[in-house]
Amino acid sequence: MKLTKKSHACVRLEKDGRTLVLDPGGFSEEDAALGADAILVTHEHPDHFDESRLRAAMEHNPGAEIWTLKAVAEKISSAFPGRVHTVGHGDTFSAAGFDVQVHGELHAVIHPDIPRITNVGYLV
Repeated sequence: MKLTKKSHACVRLEKDGRTLVLDPGGFSEEDAALGADAILVTHEHPDHFDESRLRAAMEHNPGAEIWTLKAVAEKISSAFPGRVHTVGHGDTFSAAGFDVQVHGELHAVIHPDIPRITNVGYLV
């Protein structure tokens, strides 16, 4: 297995010729998700979710799939029917040959005046 830490929150995992990318957001390299077979997105903040980068990755690889929470899935699933999966705390699945567990429900408090959003973590 090869693990490549990209900028900010993005990580690429490669194993047996398949690639899994986590959180290719706006602070990571523009091509961080290109070539991915599976993409996991933890939440909708722009440093973790960049819609244009996800679209580019999905168009680049017609077999690529995304696993994410409902707020992100709603923004991108209509463009890629059957390829965007909604997950929540306690779910398990396999993506690009990796077993994944989903944990968590809410983002940490950033500021008391800012509402908390949904957020999940992935154990790969």
